[in-house]
Amino acid sequence: MASATKLCVFCRCVEPIAQPCAALPTSQAIELIAPLQAHEETLILGLQQQPSTLCQRCAAFDIVRVFKDSNPFDNTEREYQSLEYRRSKGKYEMVFGELASLILSPSYPLCRLIFRIFPREGLGTTDIALKLMPFRSYIQQFGWNTFPTQSRTNPAIFFGVNAESNSIINERSPQPLDGVVLRRGYRAGESIAFAGITRSGNARYLESLVDVSIFSTVLEDCINHHGPACQATVSPELSLTRMIDVIDRKVVPYPEQCDYFALSYVWGGVMPAPNALETNTLPNTIEDAIVVTRKLGRRYLWVDALCIDQAPNPTPIQRAEKEKQLKIMDQIYSSATLTLVAVAGDSSNAGLPGVVRPRTRQVSETIAGHTFFTVPPTATTEINASNWSTRAWTLQEDLLSRRRLFFTSTQVEFGCPKHRVPESLEMTEMVPSWPQEMPVGLKTLDSVLGQWKEKNDGLFVPLFWLLIGIYTERRMTNDEDSINALAGLIAMVEKNVPAAASFPRFLGWMHGFEVGTPKRRAAFPSWSWAGWEGKVTLSDLLQQSKEESDLNFRDLSCDMEIQYLGVKGLQIEVEGWQVSLEIRTEPLSEAVFPGTGKMMGYVKERDFLHNNTIPSGRYECLVVERFAYRKSRDGPVYQLIFMIVLEFDGVGSGVAKRKTLITLTTLPRVDFMCLGPVQKRVVLE
Repeated sequence: MASATKLCVFCRCVEPIAQPCAALPTSQAIELIAPLQAHEETLILGLQQQPSTLCQRCAAFDIVRVFKDSNPFDNTEREYQSLEYRRSKGKYEMVFGELASLILSPSYPLCRLIFRIFPREGLGTTDIALKLMPFRSYIQQFGWNTFPTQSRTNPAIFFGVNAESNSIINERSPQPLDGVVLRRGYRAGESIAFAGITRSGNARYLESLVDVSIFSTVLEDCINHHGPACQATVSPELSLTRMIDVIDRKVVPYPEQCDYFALSYVWGGVMPAPNALETNTLPNTIEDAIVVTRKLGRRYLWVDALCIDQAPNPTPIQRAEKEKQLKIMDQIYSSATLTLVAVAGDSSNAGLPGVVRPRTRQVSETIAGHTFFTVPPTATTEINASNWSTRAWTLQEDLLSRRRLFFTSTQVEFGCPKHRVPESLEMTEMVPSWPQEMPVGLKTLDSVLGQWKEKNDGLFVPLFWLLIGIYTERRMTNDEDSINALAGLIAMVEKNVPAAASFPRFLGWMHGFEVGTPKRRAAFPSWSWAGWEGKVTLSDLLQQSKEESDLNFRDLSCDMEIQYLGVKGLQIEVEGWQVSLEIRTEPLSEAVFPGTGKMMGYVKERDFLHNNTIPSGRYECLVVERFAYRKSRDGPVYQLIFMIVLEFDGVGSGVAKRKTLITLTTLPRVDFMCLGPVQKRVVLE
């Protein structure tokens, strides 16, 4: 009986009102993370076949009236904080109360819409602050404050739940681009749209299968009118590649000046079977990419699983050929006319949703003779939550591509350096919505590196370590791919900046505090971040120039910088100051004067929050760099020394492995030189 059941926002099922949800072991606030469940679409479709009624709460809300009359402000308007607005906006909001007592009836259309859009993470039984509220549709999108005036004067209104995942993201610290402050999107989760009013930025109700041809005009407009920022320069190196001929279904040598698409996807352990291309039995994602390529009028498609020899036991010739291909990944993706991105799914069998297999549908309901339907979350929200965005290989594929067509589980979105075009909104051009990890305004990676090369403005160092940090927190299946999966980005960097060896302080990298005991990758040397698993960072001091550092410290000076001498195989030879450091951890790690036990400074490993992770003992250390500074104009001098902890092969050996990174902060007026550091040549492996 409908009155005796409810739609549970925790377990995402219909359950008896009188029975506590089985997913909640206690009445205390808990954390649940529940992505859109496959059964929910079927569940709601079944409920829609039953007689519908309107509950007292929904009838009092009068969803038609609030859609027509509400006029929410965005936070660029002064009236947003006015007392009159704050008093009036309450009548356009539905407060849910404590979630443990929330009843959404299966027979009420508005309840079903709310159930579908309800947040799926961080729900607590005692939450009382959630409510349904109106917002302007354009504020979902990155850079919404720069939209054309006509897009903001009569905007479509959506209704959403004010969950944490839908709130303002970094809105208080927007970043400038070309003198314009771009504000990030917020209220980015699922929402409810009204089909009865035509306004700027209206939502579209999407069919289960996408009409890919609607992006043909968008693509051609970008090619013909967007200028150099969106255009690829075809490299002679592409002659080393092969392409899939999607008409004849065979792999062919690269045709000269080839107009081709590329595919970015998650393998998930699913490899094409022998002759799968010829027999039309490729994994679903690759088959769907072939369909899209043909529908958008192209003949050639690049897919790594077929265009690079993936022999499990390669010959030396095959291995060398594969390495050549990996080193030109920057050219392969940046020269592609379009990269098809398979956001949804965990393997190459997932397919591109909406191409051949139906995608997740929006929910449509009729209330008081009017049509309402759910709007998907922004594509960026789905991308950030996807398995695709966590994989090491896909980082360079994303950053190196000029134009991308994202296929999520609910929608398709086109993106290029000029704009983004979401299928779910009736907008043809959008201000760029760049990946959340990257600096705002990063049009293409090669353009930024080219700017650094031309102006030598110091941009490269923080950009490089931003990329390394993002890359090393991503996952990879095979440890031996630690460098391979970044080869394209490295190639682009090497074409625009001096070799990394020119920056010896880069040896001062460290694992972030979230990495407990990092795992070694035996195929790579210990001195390189590639030789370890886990996210790595570089201290801001080691990234900054002297002029930048002066902004943070008074009378800053630096010396004792490690010097790079040469490389042989996996070993590098450096010259630096080596010191034997006695550490006492009782309970905090302290460096002590030799033979006295008297404290001379504090020792901290990596960027751990507490400096008590180094056991007491004596350690051989190699100085990366020393900084001296004052905290105030007339204050005493402190010294901060970055050091690599070494592990030598044997007594008297000059070959060492890197164990970890530590910093020593001396007491006021204590000179590090009193420990007797000695300049030595050291071979690191």
